[in-house]
Amino acid sequence: MKTCKFTSLSVLILSLVCTWSVRAQHQRETERCQVKTLENSNYFENWLQTRTFKTAINTTDIYKIPIVVHVLHLGEPEGEGFNLPKEQIEAQIRILNEDFRRKEGTPGFNTHPDGGDARIEFILARTSPDGKATDGIVRIDMNQLENPEKFPSSFNFYGQYSYWDPEQYLNVWTLPDWPAETLLGMATGPVTDLPGGDRFEVSDPVDGILINAPYFGPSDIDSNYNRGRTLTHEIGHFLGLLHIWGATGCDKDDYCEDTPPQNKSHSVCPATPPLACDGRPAMIENYMNYTPDGCMNIFTKDQISRMHTVLENSPRRKSLTTSPGLEAPVTGIPDVVASAIKVFPNPVADHLNIDFGENQVLNKVSISCYTSLGKKIFTNHYDKISKRITLKMPFTAEKVLFLQLRSESLVVNRKLVLR
Repeated sequence: MKTCKFTSLSVLILSLVCTWSVRAQHQRETERCQVKTLENSNYFENWLQTRTFKTAINTTDIYKIPIVVHVLHLGEPEGEGFNLPKEQIEAQIRILNEDFRRKEGTPGFNTHPDGGDARIEFILARTSPDGKATDGIVRIDMNQLENPEKFPSSFNFYGQYSYWDPEQYLNVWTLPDWPAETLLGMATGPVTDLPGGDRFEVSDPVDGILINAPYFGPSDIDSNYNRGRTLTHEIGHFLGLLHIWGATGCDKDDYCEDTPPQNKSHSVCPATPPLACDGRPAMIENYMNYTPDGCMNIFTKDQISRMHTVLENSPRRKSLTTSPGLEAPVTGIPDVVASAIKVFPNPVADHLNIDFGENQVLNKVSISCYTSLGKKIFTNHYDKISKRITLKMPFTAEKVLFLQLRSESLVVNRKLVLR
């Protein structure tokens, strides 16, 4: 019997490489996606089994996730070529919400008895890691930055250009340098924080999703994958879903009872679906299959339960749903309050002092430090602070850092020069 859990593999680092042949207008090999888990899948399976897996989907809460889209381009003006227009990026977010919410009257709707509303919504980030207002889009001309990475890892390489705190944002990069119809997308899988996690190597410190730029959002590219479903598929992996055929073979499926077991992927949309291993029609319309975008319209109830379990328990996933990036920056704070906070010395070497003044008490405070590209260096949490605290500065090759102090009542940002 199939059960909703992760498949067991004997390798420490899993990379599911997904290859299939395009039989329509493109006659060369296409990889729809690759999935990189950040540690041993047996370990993640054991972690899932310690949690109470849902037998019914959450019908009360809506999980909201902030997305930052890092648009990597080659110097084109905004809105041209690989420097994707804002309207296309916003349309991609709309498609995600149609698909994950099974919105009636959209291509994401279905009437399948096993389909459901995932109650997961996506929002372009409204507050950046430094506390400033943002539209959730970062544009980077790759020709203007020298990358110290030389493709030892795709995620590490592209993360050098731009990367926001993965505990607070779902990082998505659109890439200009992948050939069309070769690889459409890649995703990292969930991470577990159970005791014993230090036994496993982390394959990629950079967490998120890579999308071949022509397949991001709706486009007029001559392809079966021009309706924005590549990101829907990859977010499924990001939230813990396997391909519905598992690892190829009828006995190695995705471990969700309501997705009929397949022994391979499907790449076309026949009027009459082929039969699955158990005699039921294969679910060619599932987002975790390999069929063209026009076919896809369903997450099943078991798949939704699986994603909810990850969102409620997994580090770097659970924290997304309470991210400050979901809301606009705190405004209207009296200048006298913020200006009373002194940060010194600046330039700073080993220790940094933060002086809050004699009569100011702040509750539920977090103090974070970020690079100029938004990569978090550290975060400290305090229930209550007053007067002065001293922070030991970490060793880093960065010359400039950005300090953010966030409490229940204010957000303060300071630029730090390191010496």
